Order: sequence, then C-alpha cells, then structure tokens
Amino acid sequence: MSPIHVPQPLTSFAAGVMVHLSFFALGDPEAQRLRELGVIEGNVIHVLKNGDTFVCCVESSRIALRREVAMNVFATPSIV
Repeated sequence: MSPIHVPQPLTSFAAGVMVHLSFFALGDPEAQRLRELGVIEGNVIHVLKNGDTFVCCVESSRIALRREVAMNVFATPSIV
C-alpha cells in the first residue's frame, strides 16, 4: 500500500486540502456527535484551517473542532 493511502490524523493536512474520512479513534459519544454534525466516515471534507482550532467544510457547513478531537479523526487525501 502506498503511504499516501495510509490514514493520517486530520491535523496532518494543510488548509485547502480535500480529504476522505477513514475512521474515528474517539469514544462513542464524541464519534456520534461528529456523525450528527455530518462528519461521517466515507465523506469528503475540505480543510479550511489547521491551527489551534481545526476548521473544515462538510457539504455546505463549516465545522470547528478542538485540535485534540481532530487529532483522533483519520483521513486520506481525496483525489477529486
């Protein structure tokens, strides 16, 4: 498997990148809350900001995540 396909934490991706969500390394309550917000495994999201706060675009919504949460959401670069 090519290293580009190995899931990495969201905090590994720069602003402007589109990523394909792979899995959550979070407890059930946190993972479920993300799913309710539209952050769902298999979806493609657009990274808008990667700093103290991680901001992404999911469909037409912007979602801000604490860095600690974003570090436990794994994705691969999306090929669009």
